[in-house]
Amino acid sequence: MILRKINAVVSLLVTTMLLDHAIFHGAWMLSKGTVPKSANSMPWILFILMLLHAVISIVLAFLGHKGAQKGKFNGYGNLNRATYIQRASGMLLIVFTLLHIAGVVGISNPPKVVHAILPPAFFAIALMHTAISGSKAFITLGIGNARVIDFVDTAIKTICLVTWIVDVVGFYLYLV
Repeated sequence: MILRKINAVVSLLVTTMLLDHAIFHGAWMLSKGTVPKSANSMPWILFILMLLHAVISIVLAFLGHKGAQKGKFNGYGNLNRATYIQRASGMLLIVFTLLHIAGVVGISNPPKVVHAILPPAFFAIALMHTAISGSKAFITLGIGNARVIDFVDTAIKTICLVTWIVDVVGFYLYLV
């Protein structure tokens, strides 16, 4: 249980830093570079914390199934949809984050059509994962009651949606 709580704290740090990074870069792109971006070291700290979160999450996923009874359970598919999306988007984020970093530092220079598609898809995956996961960290840490969790869930989903729109519009106006 302590590993889950550590991971929840790390995920909240990642969420805060990701939203800072995405919001400030979105504003920077919309302003065509006149608004300052986040500190240059912050994305690297975010990346390290994301890797830590990913490793802990994968370990927890395997530990959660260790010794579990294997059988066919069809009754919980809809109830676990958010968890399935969370895990799939988390795995995709590993790949997309590496592609994002490779493009930003200049290791990769994809064709324009690929560059026009991959970053907005990356933004969507990162913010979708954040939107689904945000309130779950509060639950894991025992913060708030059902009303607080519902408010946090709605707030984080709204912030992520607005941030995604700003990032995509800014991306196409400024970088493409």
